[in-house]
Amino acid sequence: MNFLSLIWLIFLPVIAAIVIMLPVFPNHQVRIRRFAKWFAGLHFVYALLFLLFFDTSMYGMSFEKELTFFGMSWLKTLGISAKFALDGMTLLLSVLTAFIVLITLFMSKMHIRTKHKLYYSMVFLLEAAVLGIFCAKDMFLFFVFWELLLVPVYFIVAQWGNSEARGAAIKFTLSSFVANMFLFFGMLILYYYNFAVSNVLTANIESLNMDEKIYPMWFQIMVFVNFLIGFVVRIPLVPFHNWYPDIQSKAAAPVNILLAGLLSATGVYGLIRFNMQVFPEIFKLFAPVLMVWGLLNIVYCGALSVIQAGVKKMVSYSNVAATGFVMLGLAALNQTGFNGAVFMTISCSIVYSALFVVISSVQFRTKTTYITALGGLGQVMPKCMYLTLIICFAAIGIPFLMMFTPKLMVLAGTMLSNLDQQLLVKISAVIGLVAMMASAGYILYFFYKVFCSVLLEQWKGIKDLSPQETSVLTALCLVIVYFGINPMSIIQIYQSVSSIILDVLQV
Repeated sequence: MNFLSLIWLIFLPVIAAIVIMLPVFPNHQVRIRRFAKWFAGLHFVYALLFLLFFDTSMYGMSFEKELTFFGMSWLKTLGISAKFALDGMTLLLSVLTAFIVLITLFMSKMHIRTKHKLYYSMVFLLEAAVLGIFCAKDMFLFFVFWELLLVPVYFIVAQWGNSEARGAAIKFTLSSFVANMFLFFGMLILYYYNFAVSNVLTANIESLNMDEKIYPMWFQIMVFVNFLIGFVVRIPLVPFHNWYPDIQSKAAAPVNILLAGLLSATGVYGLIRFNMQVFPEIFKLFAPVLMVWGLLNIVYCGALSVIQAGVKKMVSYSNVAATGFVMLGLAALNQTGFNGAVFMTISCSIVYSALFVVISSVQFRTKTTYITALGGLGQVMPKCMYLTLIICFAAIGIPFLMMFTPKLMVLAGTMLSNLDQQLLVKISAVIGLVAMMASAGYILYFFYKVFCSVLLEQWKGIKDLSPQETSVLTALCLVIVYFGINPMSIIQIYQSVSSIILDVLQV
């Protein structure tokens, strides 16, 4: 396993981005596109090798690696290092990242017509930033990658979106920057207070578990809230969610796939790694609040999804609503809920990325994403219709498809929760179940309106999916079906992580 290095996994995309931007690399769209797809494919295979050689029984981190500078740690005298490691949860998220990037690049051919060097280099830089977030063991290293992510997102939205995309990109960047300042402030005061108490300078995430006997409650709550603000904007949760439907409705179609697959997962990961693992007692204190917050997300964004005029905004609000189930699972404070929440995060990334692949194909042919302007496309795009039906059934939570098991686990975990507010627990479980059934309404409305209503005259001449689009959607559907039938193949990989988190929470 010596050939498996986290340094290479994270920084190979950076090398690819630099190679593409070099003046000697031909500025020819076909060559750039082919190089990007081949590199992304090989990088995905390399990520899969980590999965192949991962020991699921290991309790803790594996594949640990430190990036040294001329043999020295990054900032050793300050207790800050460039250390990376994987556990079961971060391994799955890393493989997911490589997979989403590969799909995005395959779907970019139809929509990206200008500035190919900049586009493909920014996609690879975004991939490296997301992988760094998932693999960083040091909280300041985590923050470097967390901030780095803003740069490629801004460019790929602003440069290749519609006429209003630049404003949406600025809105995302500014809102994220403000939230990140709360996050950074929390890290700084945690770092210095930890030094004042222990006389040891360290930013290692695993060394920062807050002992309530040493760290006063007011301090823990203050830092916890700072971290929470930093992460809920990225997840996103109401009322910090407006940037997501806005940026998705204005970004280019392949960029929609990338954002749906990666951004929310980074926020959920941060919430688990910092708020749950570092502040277990405060997380238990805030669990009822997070449960109500999750319900608000499900109900409010689900209702907003129904009234949208554009397909992109409808799917975006549906995606935000689905993250409410993640919050329910985490707030349940038991293994069933936690496993469901992590599984739900991965499922949302796959299913909603697949929905945006469908939207990408439809938009390329019709040049519109307005629901009233679409209709009856199933008559001229039967392959797309049948594959989309599988994806829509998965989003609803039909048995034997990917999102059924995590939704069921989240609801079961909520019902089994030992929170003191048992009335809240029961209400949450009932509302979650009703919302799960109600979500079928707007998802099936999307499917009916786009594919099953009366075929409009102007769409009679459009063609079905190309072989490349068919391959991408088929691959996504196979993933959705396989992990729907065999959910334990995913759950067993991060089972040890849930044990560690619950041990820390002492529940």
